[in-house]
Amino acid sequence: MIDIEIDMKKEVAAIEKSLGSLKKKAPSVLAKAINVTAKEARTTLAKKAQESYAVKGGNFNKAMKVKKATAGHLTATLHATGSPMEIKDFKVSPGNVPAQDARPDITKGKVLKSSGMKVLQKGNLKAFIAKFKSGHVSVVQRKGPLRLPLKKLLSPAIPQMLGSEHKVYGVVKPQIEKNLQKNIGIQIEKLLAREAAKA
Repeated sequence: MIDIEIDMKKEVAAIEKSLGSLKKKAPSVLAKAINVTAKEARTTLAKKAQESYAVKGGNFNKAMKVKKATAGHLTATLHATGSPMEIKDFKVSPGNVPAQDARPDITKGKVLKSSGMKVLQKGNLKAFIAKFKSGHVSVVQRKGPLRLPLKKLLSPAIPQMLGSEHKVYGVVKPQIEKNLQKNIGIQIEKLLAREAAKA
């Protein structure tokens, strides 16, 4: 969950000063600005996540829902949902189940676009591409020396990726804050223009 919070008293006071006789509408102006910013933030976060992670069709935008701010509650929340994704959803090599006589000795993969391909192996247990009876293809690893059981290799879930201070949210947070100030100015101008048109 990502909250877009502000110093309410400070922002409301600044807006009231700009609105003059319309200062009672300051909370409403601020709520509208926050909601526009939250919508923009969803797009910005999704784009940055797609740039940072080597995921195929991450659907980051769809994974985020916006809980809007109101004049009485000046906080918007971006709530991301999603279970851990499979390593197969990221860049792996080989990408599909190879023929029996063409199976490579190692399987490689990466979660971050900035990192190199790494061998997927834990101790003597090598990962490989497998196709289940259901038709689902996954990167798996044996749990022990026996042929079965197998476990699917998983990666971080979408909420974890979006909330990353070093890769996603922490990187775009300054831009989100800048956008909020821009949107406050736009909403003030819109209100003043509407009131001027009534005069």
